[in-house]
Amino acid sequence: MFSFASTAKIARFNAMQSNSKLFFMPFFYQQNINETTHFAIWSIEEPLSYFEEEMHLLVDIQNEERKIQHLAVRWLLALMMPEIDVANIKVADNGKPYIPGAGFHFSLSHCKGFAACAISEKSPIGIDIEILHDRIAKVAHKFLEEEEKKLVAEVPVANQLNHLGFYWAAKEAMYKQYEKNGIDFSKHFIIHPLKLNKEGMVPAQIKHMDTHKEVQLQYVFKDNFVCTVCFDS
Repeated sequence: MFSFASTAKIARFNAMQSNSKLFFMPFFYQQNINETTHFAIWSIEEPLSYFEEEMHLLVDIQNEERKIQHLAVRWLLALMMPEIDVANIKVADNGKPYIPGAGFHFSLSHCKGFAACAISEKSPIGIDIEILHDRIAKVAHKFLEEEEKKLVAEVPVANQLNHLGFYWAAKEAMYKQYEKNGIDFSKHFIIHPLKLNKEGMVPAQIKHMDTHKEVQLQYVFKDNFVCTVCFDS
């Protein structure tokens, strides 16, 4: 069984931090959802030179901030699963990263200042992390179905952005978990009525072509972002 963030593993990386001429990625949040499903979030504070020196990965990304995020989330995966080589990551036709023959499923996400990674030993998994920004409201019509729009409208205005951010992150995570193209977020991904807390779990449904399956959404709000993980019920 995968032992997530064991005492020995944390001690080893703390030692790396104390011995490093730079500083190591500051730990932010981790959770064992169940015995086979785990995710973690890290706050990105290192400069690009740190990742280039430590990882030796060639990345064809010109924007420095995006390049840092790209490398940071792979560094997080390497922390969670030190036995794998992140240089072996491939990208499927649907855009999802994978490692041939890895024996486990993983999903990656990043946003300004944060990297997130989810791992499942048994089945496909999806994760998404989103900054809670007003621009989410401008694209809400693209991912909310009619009942979901009504639910958000009934929420006090001060809490509506959190709900919109949750729906957006949740459906992005569902898309990554489902691993198929031709998806309309507003039609094929349905999230049951909910009352959001700082963190929790809610059921959802994927209805696409001949597929009709139940999934679970684990979510957490921290600072100015929401992170959601989608996995099989």
